[in-house]
Amino acid sequence: MKKLLIAAMLLVLAVLYVGYYEALEEGDIETILFIKKHPTVQMKFYNIHANDGEIRRVERLTEEERKWIIDYCRYRLGIDTALETQDDVEICRKK
Repeated sequence: MKKLLIAAMLLVLAVLYVGYYEALEEGDIETILFIKKHPTVQMKFYNIHANDGEIRRVERLTEEERKWIIDYCRYRLGIDTALETQDDVEICRKK
């Protein structure tokens, strides 16, 4: 019973603190794991810069893309941003 409780706690911690995104690396899609800066049940994230060679202009982002970048910045990088300027997009570009 004790082992089951410990396993359940580890699983909950993994869900809350481990995330991933997929990136195109050398022609293959790779899953990149990371430790989240803030706990959330969201596990899959989208790094818009990982698969896109061009720099995305903030004024051309859809609301969905904007949310993806904001979530990625907050949970992967620990950066809270409203994503209002191009500099905000560039700050979230680092891996």
